Amino acid sequence: MSTSIDEKKLLDPEFEHTPVPKEYRKKLSSVAAVWFGFPMVLTSAVIGGLITAQLGFKAGALAMLLGNLLLFIMVGLLSYDAGRSGLNFSLTAQKTFGRSGYYIISGLLSTVVIGWFALQVGLTGATMHGSFGASLLLMTIIGGVLYVTVTYIGIKALSILGWIAAPFYILIAIIAIVMAMKTGNSDILGYHPHVSNAMSFGAAVTLVFAGFADSGTMTADFTRWAKNGREGALSTIFAFPIGNFIAELVGGIIVATGVIPNPASTGGDFMSVLAGHGPLLTILSILFVFINLGSVGTHCLYNGAVGWSHMTGKKMRPITLIIGVIGLIVAVSGIYNHFFNWLVLLGVIIPPIGAIIIMDRLVLRKNDSENLVNWRPLAFVVWILSSAIALYCNFYAPHLSVAFVGLVSAAIFYGIGSMLVKRSGTKPGMI
Repeated sequence: MSTSIDEKKLLDPEFEHTPVPKEYRKKLSSVAAVWFGFPMVLTSAVIGGLITAQLGFKAGALAMLLGNLLLFIMVGLLSYDAGRSGLNFSLTAQKTFGRSGYYIISGLLSTVVIGWFALQVGLTGATMHGSFGASLLLMTIIGGVLYVTVTYIGIKALSILGWIAAPFYILIAIIAIVMAMKTGNSDILGYHPHVSNAMSFGAAVTLVFAGFADSGTMTADFTRWAKNGREGALSTIFAFPIGNFIAELVGGIIVATGVIPNPASTGGDFMSVLAGHGPLLTILSILFVFINLGSVGTHCLYNGAVGWSHMTGKKMRPITLIIGVIGLIVAVSGIYNHFFNWLVLLGVIIPPIGAIIIMDRLVLRKNDSENLVNWRPLAFVVWILSSAIALYCNFYAPHLSVAFVGLVSAAIFYGIGSMLVKRSGTKPGMI
């Protein structure tokens, strides 16, 4: 069998331009590992800490849970479609936005995730410098090179990294929580925010969603390897709500102990709690930084490489090297300083894309999405309208969840638009 032979190879075919054949599909545990290790990272703890510092522990934990459930609905449905079709995100976007139109959508998301890769590389250097006094530039470069190498190997390496990253996060998080409770406040549930301009509950839900809005929308790059739609959807449960909620809750607990000096800006970054407690913990902490942030960085780089390889007609691995170098250069420039603004942008313009694809692929054109045309204007009109409404809410109704507004408005607009186009007599493949 080809599968047994390929399991022994270091570099499997990545199927950048075609559906993944059935004989190359992977076990549920392998696909789940890719998603499980992805969100159980320090970045999620930072987000959880930011929310807790602004809302308090109880309200913050509820916002984290709702944001993750919202992610599961979108990512789970997109993963179901990917598992049944074997198509990556670019191939799927072609069917919804058109052969030419998909370049805009895939180009946007494939570029955004390169920014996320650069962010993780930059955070690696900053964390190593701030917590252990290491060279900022050297640690940034080392992290970038390591993450590019893992991504170059492909989906197999991401699965292995997931099995390592998730348990390692739980181990280090338990140590950090125990140490924080010894020196700080143990009344976690009673923690209340201590900032004057607290974010709204809806904004907190959006912040949770925005953390994985891009790679969540591009989930097909990972879950196309599932044996079927059901296993594709099931694999995402390990990420949302389980993995990401645990990771964010850890950050919230650390902040609630009061051991982080300025949690409203630094969030639940618990590396400072671990620093200066002996050589063994220092070594474990250093390994944790690279494995943990590397888990996010490699997944984002993989998304970007698969997307750009399809758009350029090239293989994934050479593209990985090219955009990896670009991301490393951006990381050295200090993009991680713009972390919050980046998430706000994602929470506004990306959620509608996922809703449009779900409506198109799973609700309205289940039997017609094989008809490819160059442009499908309806999808773009809906994207622009729903993003505009989400942007309006972001500025004038900040108490609402912008991500939820974007998802629901896109689904409603696409449904209404499809009915109007059908009544006008336009061919289904053109809408």
